[in-house]
Amino acid sequence: MLRYLVVVFFASASIISAMPGDSCGTCVFPCARAGDGSFTLRLTGGRTDPARVFTHVTRDTLRIGPEVVQAYRFSSKETGSCKDTVVLADHAQTLVMGLTLGKTPPLYVPITPVAEYVISSEPHVPTSFIEVGGVLGYGGSDESVRPQIGFNAVYFGAEILVAPFGAMLGRNLSLALGGGLMMEGGRMRFPTLGHLRYSFAALQDRTSARYLPDACSFSCEPRPDTIPAPDGAVRRPGPDSVDRAAILVHERVIELDEHAPYLFLEGGPVFNGSFEGAGPDPSINPDEYGQWVAGGGAGIAITNWLHAQLAYRFARLNLRTPCVECGNVFQVNTNEVHSVLLRVALHWGW
Repeated sequence: MLRYLVVVFFASASIISAMPGDSCGTCVFPCARAGDGSFTLRLTGGRTDPARVFTHVTRDTLRIGPEVVQAYRFSSKETGSCKDTVVLADHAQTLVMGLTLGKTPPLYVPITPVAEYVISSEPHVPTSFIEVGGVLGYGGSDESVRPQIGFNAVYFGAEILVAPFGAMLGRNLSLALGGGLMMEGGRMRFPTLGHLRYSFAALQDRTSARYLPDACSFSCEPRPDTIPAPDGAVRRPGPDSVDRAAILVHERVIELDEHAPYLFLEGGPVFNGSFEGAGPDPSINPDEYGQWVAGGGAGIAITNWLHAQLAYRFARLNLRTPCVECGNVFQVNTNEVHSVLLRVALHWGW
């Protein structure tokens, strides 16, 4: 905040800086008469005119807070070294030429800002996606009753997610539906998934400004036409009286952070493949049958097409097994699995 106030203070005083330079400028004012190699500057609004005698002037820009405004860079030579003085374009009024003593009166040349244009480039931000990936999970201890039906700690599979709803929930929130294949203890199961994802991706706004055709263009006489603006450029509101020898083009580029992390929640019912003990019947406790997964985690885009995700997943899995205490009948046996899951997926966004 303090830095911003300091910049505004100096801007209001018109003369922003005076610093040593490597040269005394490359742009000679084209309106100078023969023999006029230097000029002074008159400012607007009763401001104190600079005491220096200048030899070159160049169009420049100055950033004040978030805005880029027009300015002039005047070059002078003092005691063998070159110095630059930057003045806001709105504060410069007239160049005074013909400073040598003689009968020729001085030449007063108005100096005016140029028209300003804006070009915005906002890329299409994919809000829908498809992901296909491999899954590797590490489960905890077996919590089923006798006989135990757990698996040997590690399970694997493949999953697919489809998020076709675009920005229905906003730019950063996506809803996907999917499913997969899960192999555990030699049994094939098919989890279905609802997947809610929040991305921390933010749009980055970059701005720059350049003069066309160059920063050395000034009009000596009124011109009927101005410099053609680039395709897609929109003119900014500004004064009607402008120098038509040049234009200032502000280029605004909006980019998406392609490697932003995200959080997700997911879960859904689990269906069985064909293996012995699948399903609730026949058993003495079919009402206890129920299979599902739920969890959440974090992911990151390694590239535009490759994502890595680390998650916690709880799985409730069933298997009909002989009831040890009941005789020749079956029971629905349940294993509740707390696992850490790694998913590496190919990602296509649109």
